[in-house]
Amino acid sequence: MPAIFHHNPDRPFRESPELYLSYWGKERCAPLHSFGPGIRDIYKIHFVHSGRGVVSAEGVTHELTAGQAFLAYPERVIFYQADEADPWTYSWIGFYGDQAADILSRTRLSPASPVFSMDTRFMPQLYELLNEAEAGAETRDLRLQALLRDFLTRLVELVPASGSLASARDQARDSYIHRCLDFLHCHYCEEITVGQLAAFVGLDRKYLSSLFKQATGLPPQQYLLQYRMERACGLLRTGNYSIGEVARSVGYQDALLFSKMFKKTVGVSPTEYRIHA
Repeated sequence: MPAIFHHNPDRPFRESPELYLSYWGKERCAPLHSFGPGIRDIYKIHFVHSGRGVVSAEGVTHELTAGQAFLAYPERVIFYQADEADPWTYSWIGFYGDQAADILSRTRLSPASPVFSMDTRFMPQLYELLNEAEAGAETRDLRLQALLRDFLTRLVELVPASGSLASARDQARDSYIHRCLDFLHCHYCEEITVGQLAAFVGLDRKYLSSLFKQATGLPPQQYLLQYRMERACGLLRTGNYSIGEVARSVGYQDALLFSKMFKKTVGVSPTEYRIHA
């Protein structure tokens, strides 16, 4: 996947905003793809969805894998590079504002320690959520601002200044889960079985199902259903696509089956949802 880059189409309300999301994007990197050593002019966070790479900052080198993320601080030198054999796929957000430094000071992150483990319910799909928010011109600025603040709230809760580092065992488990999430998020429009998912990450089917439910609160197939319906809701809100087009876009060749599953999951039919969205 070549780099996909989105700029916030709405300018900040004032010259020195409290918080402003400047851009976001996603890329499946080529082997040894790198940045730096160099500096960023705003805060930039990369979320690693699959693969591996390294990050060097303040003389410290960190090895990252799926499920981890890192923060590049403005005006601080950083270097990062994708692995040669298993290059990472990552998404990113860039932001700035008068409140940014104060909010980040409430975490244990620093220029020398910029790495953290992602959660499993919000951060892996933040890129898709931002894309959906961008599509709604009437509320775009409010939705993008809300997603940025939601992310920062979760970050402070996830890595508070007084928190302890995740164990190596926890990081290994999280890596499996985030590789699964990346697979589901990339292939949700296709037929996917738990067996395929288990084979993809190299785990026993039953063990993976247990691990996945423990991390996300849902079994893999239920998570996939919910994710498909969330994507369908985003497409329906635009008002640009027929029910059949939405159904096929989220993995259902049968529009009637899609409508049945949508109503069961969301509570209303796709047509009713589109009318009231």
